[in-house]
Amino acid sequence: MQTGRTIIVAPNGARRGKDAHSQLPLTVDEMSTCLAQCADAGAAMAHMHVRDAHGKHSLDVGLNREWLTEIRTRFDSRLVIQQTTEAIGQYQPSEQMALVRGTDPEAVSLALRELRPNASFEKEASRFFFELAERQIYVQYILYDAADLSLYFQMVNDKVLPNVGHHLLLVLGKYKKDMLSAPRDLLDFDIKRLSDEGISWATCAFGQNEHQCLSAAMSLSGDVRVGFENNLMNLIGQYADNNAELVQQITILSQNMGLYINSVEDLRKNIFRSFES
Repeated sequence: MQTGRTIIVAPNGARRGKDAHSQLPLTVDEMSTCLAQCADAGAAMAHMHVRDAHGKHSLDVGLNREWLTEIRTRFDSRLVIQQTTEAIGQYQPSEQMALVRGTDPEAVSLALRELRPNASFEKEASRFFFELAERQIYVQYILYDAADLSLYFQMVNDKVLPNVGHHLLLVLGKYKKDMLSAPRDLLDFDIKRLSDEGISWATCAFGQNEHQCLSAAMSLSGDVRVGFENNLMNLIGQYADNNAELVQQITILSQNMGLYINSVEDLRKNIFRSFES
């Protein structure tokens, strides 16, 4: 059972650029400035997309290693840095696995449906998942709908997924204008089962209802992911000044709800315990 809530910041994502918001970080130095502000505002983890010299999302091993080394040197005492393997329809499972094998992340996010798109990929994906558990890399399995959650339960039951060292991200909504999130979207997921089985989870939500969705998740014992990857708007419907403003709003909201917010030390203790389950 979680004793507090963890705030994860997702500052840039794979798709948006400066045309979406001038404060969306695309370089190591911009990311560093952003993360310093977000750590001050209450974030304990950062979900970081590496961008190349043209501002494009990249799974290049050398570039990701360079970013991870630099950002962890600057922020290891303040944030858990989470690497992403997001495919965006461009990368294959083998390339996603090669990224993590070629770097040394403390934490990584994996879309279950991308690494295991069908049963023919299951054996190789399973070997990879157990390898990450052995390396004690904290894995966040990204689940986009109830079918993904059912697949997760099935894979754990079949021992295809290790039952240690991970948590879940439940994604509400999509980028498309008519598919933005609402708090009721949480009802699509079996939150009661997650709670009953003591499975750690978080939520992210696309669009300007992000904060309402995240407050609903926190009330149900979920962690939250907030930031420009999913939403650019603050609570009064205006463009946020930066990612830290969105983190600060969630911090204040949680305090008003009487909830304890995990520090990076609290999060690392939770991560350590997750490998003992």
